[in-house]
Amino acid sequence: MSPRGRTQVPLGLAALAAVFAVKLSVLLTLGHHPLLVPAGELDGAYYFHFARQVASGDWWLADPASFFGRSAPAFFISPLYIYVLALFLKIGGGSLEAVRFGQIVLGTAAVGLLALTARHWYGTRAAWIAGGLAAFCGLFTFYEVLILQAALEPFLTALDLYVLAWAIGGHEDGSALRQSRPVPYLLAGAAFGVHALNRPNMLIVFGGLAVLLIGRSLVRLAARDRRAATLPMFGSAAAFVLGGVMAISPATCRNWRVAHEFVPISSHGGWNFLAGNGPQADGTYTTPMNLNPSVAGQWIGAADVVRQAAGHEPSAREVSGFFFRKAIEWIRSHPRDELELLARKTRYALSATFLTLNHSFPFFARDLFGPLTALVVGPALIMPLGLVGLIVARPRDRAGYWIWAAYVPLAIVSVVIFYVAARYRLPYQVALTVAAGGGAAWMLGRLRDRDWQPLGLAAAATAALAAFVAWPTGLDDGRAEEQVRMGLSEIQAGRTTEGEAWIQRAIARHGYPGVVHVRVGQLYEGLNQPATALEHYKQAAAVDPNETSVQFVTGRALFSAGKDQEALAPLEIARTGRERDAATRLLVLALTRLGRHQDANRVVRDLDPNRWTADIAREFAVAIGQLGRVDLSIAAWRRAAEVSGGAHDSERLGLAWAMIGRHPEAVAAFSEAVGRNPKSAPIRLNYAVALAAVGRPDLGRRQAEEALKLDPSYERAKQFLASLKR
Repeated sequence: MSPRGRTQVPLGLAALAAVFAVKLSVLLTLGHHPLLVPAGELDGAYYFHFARQVASGDWWLADPASFFGRSAPAFFISPLYIYVLALFLKIGGGSLEAVRFGQIVLGTAAVGLLALTARHWYGTRAAWIAGGLAAFCGLFTFYEVLILQAALEPFLTALDLYVLAWAIGGHEDGSALRQSRPVPYLLAGAAFGVHALNRPNMLIVFGGLAVLLIGRSLVRLAARDRRAATLPMFGSAAAFVLGGVMAISPATCRNWRVAHEFVPISSHGGWNFLAGNGPQADGTYTTPMNLNPSVAGQWIGAADVVRQAAGHEPSAREVSGFFFRKAIEWIRSHPRDELELLARKTRYALSATFLTLNHSFPFFARDLFGPLTALVVGPALIMPLGLVGLIVARPRDRAGYWIWAAYVPLAIVSVVIFYVAARYRLPYQVALTVAAGGGAAWMLGRLRDRDWQPLGLAAAATAALAAFVAWPTGLDDGRAEEQVRMGLSEIQAGRTTEGEAWIQRAIARHGYPGVVHVRVGQLYEGLNQPATALEHYKQAAAVDPNETSVQFVTGRALFSAGKDQEALAPLEIARTGRERDAATRLLVLALTRLGRHQDANRVVRDLDPNRWTADIAREFAVAIGQLGRVDLSIAAWRRAAEVSGGAHDSERLGLAWAMIGRHPEAVAAFSEAVGRNPKSAPIRLNYAVALAAVGRPDLGRRQAEEALKLDPSYERAKQFLASLKR
């Protein structure tokens, strides 16, 4: 090693130590943030759950307990992160801080690998620039502190690029000695296979590179390239493919062993394809067929849809195939729309706009001032400089460069085929960091040599691309939603002033301010602060006067506060929307409390108890009965008894009939209640009283005597029998 090379090693290690310190400062700032806790329906919550199951001993994830009592299916989320997360949890004693620490260690290694790759293709200066760009890219570090599979993307991409360059790059003198060895290609394929386990659409990149390697072999075959004679023709491509297949085989074997299905990695490809290529697609993440937009939706909801369509329990492959076919049908019938959609997705893929999915980087970088705020490098710089660098800085003395450079367009295609989200763009953004280092180093070289014409052209191209990348798309970057979540979190924790401040900031930029007020009001209702909840509901109604859901919660809050007259108008509006039945029930109660019985009688005819659950029917029956309208409670008690099959509901129905003097109907209801629970003394006695009321005292006496047998100390039964004797 030359003296200069020996000097570079400690400098490089010192630089990596500094990179790690920067990432650690971000981790210390955000590691305990409440919005980054993997809970609820966030993707990270499912990864955390499955990782804990693996760490607890269910290595194959075959136990139904790991799937909340359901049979273990084929993987429906990418599996690699589950096992990496489980490993870090095991090492760290279950600590999420230990997991995040391990992830930033991998992120630091990624910076080193990117610098080494840049040095291989573009030289030492490019290596330092590429490493600096990667180190100060806040987006990369942000994802590395999340409990999300995207945390591995910088490292896996850097590993792909480094091993691929090592396999195909030859030596600095342009020779192809390494190209005659299968092991580097085997390892490169394995690296891509491992990456596909974390991001299945990377199979498109893997397949594209395999095709290019085969194409290179065909060219050599046609040219009779004797340099490749030591390796059987197509051997490099074969080794590459074999490495990838070997890497993904554990997931394939697990799916076969547990679910008895051939699913190479995971089964959610069809769902994602329809999400990005269907009637509802807009280029970003949209939920296909109105399913729940969550991991549970693509696991359970998707299978339910296919089950209803197919009439039998579908396999994971059937579910994915169903959604694939739906997307293909739409594409065939709307070719022009699909072309426009592909163009839009390509625009979004190259845009610097953050397209949020679960967490918003702009919020954590701009609203929470800290170390992340100082990491100012982002796609607006990396993308244009990298795209130009791929072309102008290409090395003339390196074999295989264009195969390596094909990683970027293939990665872009792998995203555009589905839909665009910020975390899915990471692979090619990380890759372009290497090319950006090369492009910047090339421009500095032209500046030093005063080679103005190529420098000017490259600078102009970079500026034009920067304008294109940075041009606003008008898409939501998730910042306002994170502000809402932050406000709700603060209010939940009792810091109302701080929470309300966050809510006001969110409302100023949120696309649905009325909905924000509704969410805040619902939280206050849950905290038993109805007056504050009502204020937010009123603001929501003022913002969205025609939104029936807003009017419903406003009317409900007014009713709960005893402001029945004020509740009438919003409840009437709400009756035209999705909450029609619930609004009508509240309207009947409000009119009854106001003494407007004729209006209540008119409105109650719009109710259809056949749509109610037992709880809804029971709740309405009790409420209307307490207001003295026992007659209006009859239909509700009948529905409750019918749905629940419980003796208590039949008994309450009988009591309601009795209270309005309809004793034959009361006898029938009590008889049903006794049949459902013959060992209840109170039900027997109520039955006895009803029988006596319809002129059947002998039968009433028998029921009362049965009640006394069940409860010899039952005084009311004794009193009833005594009254019969008198």
